[in-house]
Amino acid sequence: MTSPLYGIFGGTFDPVHNGHIETVSSVLKSCGLAGVIFVPTAVPPHRHRPAASARHRVEMVHLAIAGIAEFDLDDRETRRDSFSYTYDTLASLKADFPTRKYCLILGMDAFLELESWYRWNDLVAAVHFIVMCRPGWCRPARVPRWWNDGEIVSSHEFEPYHAGKILLVDVAPNPVSATEIRYGISRGIDVSPLVAEPVWEYICKNKLYTPVNLSDPT
Repeated sequence: MTSPLYGIFGGTFDPVHNGHIETVSSVLKSCGLAGVIFVPTAVPPHRHRPAASARHRVEMVHLAIAGIAEFDLDDRETRRDSFSYTYDTLASLKADFPTRKYCLILGMDAFLELESWYRWNDLVAAVHFIVMCRPGWCRPARVPRWWNDGEIVSSHEFEPYHAGKILLVDVAPNPVSATEIRYGISRGIDVSPLVAEPVWEYICKNKLYTPVNLSDPT
């Protein structure tokens, strides 16, 4: 029996917005995934500290994906007292759900930096990759051997392999960004159409991304 393939979609989600949901929904359908797990990071090692606290970001993801049966939320990274390393998260998920296979869903910009990640070579040996290519991003002319050896052209090619396969997927342009949303809120601009209604209500209720909260996340 073939093991189901689940996507792992990590990020700060500061805040989670419609672009996240729409893009991942398209990947789930086009690649035939059994589901996608949203994993909010606590302290990302490659990025600045998020403006909103982990508690708020987890709750916003919960509100954004409620009612979408194929989406799930996993808060294990926010419960750690250390950096959020993808390899550790994957190992933990595999221990909890040993019959599943996983693929990381990430953008081309992040994938190009993979060799700077913690235990990246072990990660390549432990998981598949779906790389989202937006207009303007393309495959480099020269890539490392592990990339060249692992690249496939169809999601059906994941099936016989445990890990190490790489699928580049074109996704529609989506101009929404968390930076734009935080900036708009801090300037009193109405950016409510860019997030799910329950998420917007939560942001307003908790006064997130106001000038005070931007400088002092709680």
